[in-house]
Amino acid sequence: MEQTPTISVVIPVYNAEAYLPKCLESVRTQTFRDWEAILIDDGSTDDSARICEETAEQDPRFRVIHKENAGVSTARNTGLDAARGEYVIFVDADDICKKTYFEKMVGAMRTYEPDLVISGFVRFKEGWEAEQLITRYSITLMKKTRQFLHLYTESRLNLFGVSVWAKMFRRDMIEKHHIRFDPAISYEEDCIFVADCVPHMNTFAVVGEALYRYRQMGDSLSRGYRKGTFRYLVNGLNRRRALLKEYGLEGDLYRADQIFTLVIQRACMKIELSDISRREKREDYQELMDYPETQNAVRCEQEKDVSRVTRWIAFAVRCKNVHLLALVMRLWHMADSAQQRMNRLRRALEKRRGK
Repeated sequence: MEQTPTISVVIPVYNAEAYLPKCLESVRTQTFRDWEAILIDDGSTDDSARICEETAEQDPRFRVIHKENAGVSTARNTGLDAARGEYVIFVDADDICKKTYFEKMVGAMRTYEPDLVISGFVRFKEGWEAEQLITRYSITLMKKTRQFLHLYTESRLNLFGVSVWAKMFRRDMIEKHHIRFDPAISYEEDCIFVADCVPHMNTFAVVGEALYRYRQMGDSLSRGYRKGTFRYLVNGLNRRRALLKEYGLEGDLYRADQIFTLVIQRACMKIELSDISRREKREDYQELMDYPETQNAVRCEQEKDVSRVTRWIAFAVRCKNVHLLALVMRLWHMADSAQQRMNRLRRALEKRRGK
């Protein structure tokens, strides 16, 4: 009889050849060795499929499933259907796991027996990285769901609440309640998955160490733009708001709206950096401004430390002036491009001095 692994690692793969080898190597070299990794090749057109197959040939703990492209939600669901482990971890194909990631997540699970374990992480890209921690204690236990929901009301911690990576789930909880990613949602699907899990979880362990490295692509704003996806961001906000209300946290709703202002800003940046025409950009800005959730967010009192561009975007959206918003974003693009050129020059000079 085949032994059941402790951890099932679900890794959706789509055209990730540039980063996939490092990702898979970081999984293969984990100090905790009782795991299976399910690689779902979601119809990749680059060399990703070959990399997956070669990795599985070298280490039988890796399994490969090839399927037609249908998006990350369907790919993750395929991985969940194939999983056999006691616990489930989701890893993105361009990210990296610290060697002790599995060991410390399993340790927290077995010591405190929580419903979910959350790890700190590092956001990184070329020449930059930033550590994100909920706590600096080795392990902190949240004994009430309300404590977890406070992650949705602090901008510094919001990503902990909406992402599926840097987390370890109990697979029996997922299967008992038939929780899956919604294939109809192509953006912010992980936020909805976590929100669907929350009502079935009571205790949460937080590891005070950055064990996961989340790659923030240098050109992610332009690559990440998909027309018509803002409605999914609104959907995610409303799902978080519903949970806050359900657990009696109505007084914190305005904080969730404040954070949504930053989501609006990022959406505007993606529109500005996309390769669509100026007319199409104005149409997308108009659609964004017309959502009641957008107007509620920009009418919230802004935190003192928000950037000047955030304030200008909020002002233009509040005025419902699409031409002003387009101007603000063009000026931001010019300033951002100049800053990036300066950063590249600085790194080149530092590299030359180091020789």
